[in-house]
Amino acid sequence: MFGKTVAVLALAASFAVTGIPPGLAGGQASAGPPGWYDTNASAAQSRANLAEKLLTPSSVTKVKYLRSAVSSPYPRSGQCAGGIVAPLPANGYLYAITNGRLSKYNPATGKLIWRKTPDPSFTEAYDSLAISANLILVGGSDCLSVSDPNGIVYAYNAATGAPVWKALPAGPVDGVVALGSSYVVTAGESAAAAYVVSVFNLSNGKLIWSGDGCLTSGPTEPVVVGLVVIGYGCDNQQLDTLQAWNLATGAPLWSLPTGWAPQRGDLAGSAGSHLYATDPSGTVVDLNPKTGQVEYSLSQAVNVLAVDTSRVYATCGSQGQSLCAYNTSTGALDWQKTNLATPPTSAAEADGVLYLGTGAVLNAATGQRITKIGESPVAVGDGRIVAVPDPRVIDLFGLPGS
Repeated sequence: MFGKTVAVLALAASFAVTGIPPGLAGGQASAGPPGWYDTNASAAQSRANLAEKLLTPSSVTKVKYLRSAVSSPYPRSGQCAGGIVAPLPANGYLYAITNGRLSKYNPATGKLIWRKTPDPSFTEAYDSLAISANLILVGGSDCLSVSDPNGIVYAYNAATGAPVWKALPAGPVDGVVALGSSYVVTAGESAAAAYVVSVFNLSNGKLIWSGDGCLTSGPTEPVVVGLVVIGYGCDNQQLDTLQAWNLATGAPLWSLPTGWAPQRGDLAGSAGSHLYATDPSGTVVDLNPKTGQVEYSLSQAVNVLAVDTSRVYATCGSQGQSLCAYNTSTGALDWQKTNLATPPTSAAEADGVLYLGTGAVLNAATGQRITKIGESPVAVGDGRIVAVPDPRVIDLFGLPGS
C-alpha cells in the first residue's frame, strides 16, 4: 500500500517532512523496539486505544505515509543502549524517548516542541512512558548494575517540559503506568532485589506503598485491572505466587500458587473485570481481578496480544501458529485465522481495527485483512499510526492532510 522508497532520507535532528518514508528505503526495515506501546499507556496492559475515533475499518484503507522524525544520535559517552523507545501519541502530540532524551513533537507540523535530558550522564535506560493529568512520566533503571539496578521515575509537565518530580522505587522499573489523577504504578525485577511493585502519588511522586515478591520467570510489567494491582508475592517456600493488592492501600486481596502468570486485562479503572492469566498447566483463563476466581478459559490460547471491550485477541493453536479472537463476556471463539506464515508477537486494537506487529491490519470484528502497513507499527492514536523502523527514525502514517 505504501510502496518502497526511491531515495534515502538524510539523517537530521528534527522532523523531516517529505513524501518518502525513510523506514521503507530498500524495502528493508532496521530493527526497532519490540512490541506495541499502549496509547496513553493503559495500566491494564490492554494494548487497546478506546479513544481512537478516526481510523475506522473503512477509513484505514486511505492511510498513507505522512512524515518522519529523525532523532539525534546517542552520545558516544553514554553507557546504556540507545534507540527510540515508547512512542506515545496523546492529546494531539507525540512523545517519545529518543536516544536517552524525552522529546515532544507536533505531529501535524513536524516541529519539535521541547526536548529534555533526564540523565545528562546517560547511565539510565528508559523503557516506558505514561501520561496523565498533564504529566508525562518516564520510567527506567540505571544500566550500570546487571544484578541490582536502581529504578527511577521522572515526571514532567506535558505542556512545558518543566520537571515536576523524581521518584526512586525500591527496585528496578520494567514499566510505569498512571491511573487518572491519583496513582503511578511501577514494577520490576532484578536478581538481587527480586520483584518489587510500587505505587506513588501522581501529583508529588511520594511513595504510597510497595510490595515485594519472589523472583519469577513471568512478565514483570505493572498490571492494574479493576483498581487492583497484579504482581508477584512469595509463599513460605520462597516460590513466586500471583498476588493481588488494593491499589489505594496496598492491602493484599488474594493470591494463587506458583506457576501462575498475568498477561493482560481490560480496564484499569473500577469498570475493569477481566484479567487474563496463564495457569500452571499453560491454559489461559479469565480471572475476576477482585477475587482471583476463574471465570472461563480461552480454548487453545497461548499469548494474549490485546484486549478491548468486546474481544480478547491471542495467538492460539498447539504451536501458537494461529490468531484467535474470543468474546470477553463468555470466552467463546469469535473468529480464527489459521496457519499464519508469521504469527504475530504483538498487536493493538483501536476503533474496530486490529494492528498486528507483522504489519497486517485486520477488521477486529471479523479477522478479515484490510491492508498492510509497510513497517511494523508500535502505537496508534489521534488518527495516526506510529512505526519505528530504525533506532533514530519515527515514521507517521495517517489519513491525507493529518
